[in-house]
Amino acid sequence: MKIYSWVLLSALLLTAGAVHAQAGYAAPGFPLPPLRRPAPPAGPVVPRLASPVLPRFWHESDPVRQASGRDEFFNFVSAQAKYPAAARPAPDHPADLLPTGRLLVSVRVRANGSVRQPPRVVRRELARPEADYPPAAVRALDAEAIRVLGALRFVRSPAAQDSLLVPMRFITE
Repeated sequence: MKIYSWVLLSALLLTAGAVHAQAGYAAPGFPLPPLRRPAPPAGPVVPRLASPVLPRFWHESDPVRQASGRDEFFNFVSAQAKYPAAARPAPDHPADLLPTGRLLVSVRVRANGSVRQPPRVVRRELARPEADYPPAAVRALDAEAIRVLGALRFVRSPAAQDSLLVPMRFITE
């Protein structure tokens, strides 16, 4: 009788433990079951920006080559960066201000020439205080700067990693 009650008690504990086990936990030595993540929401497909391989103009000692590399860099950035439509006021809030000004974005370039993702907005120098603009509009400017600068490619370099502070100006037409 004593053994039967112990067997019954252990069987109850085992089934209760299986029912109340934590999700995502596996005993040591056993693999975790695969997580079923929901599919991302279907939205508009934005084509990936393709950058030409740009020179690392900040390494150049010749002022002429440095200036031409800097011009090539800023020509690409200014041609690709557009004032985002999400920063414009919504039709139901036409009195909202358009954020204009300059963003300073920190970009880290790996030795292979790719940009370490994502670039980081260090400072916003907007025409008015940031609180005067809708937060979604300011986030749209940040997203546009990160989109353009995240696609940059540079020539390879023996340096382990470089960093740039890139000013991006957003003005309305």
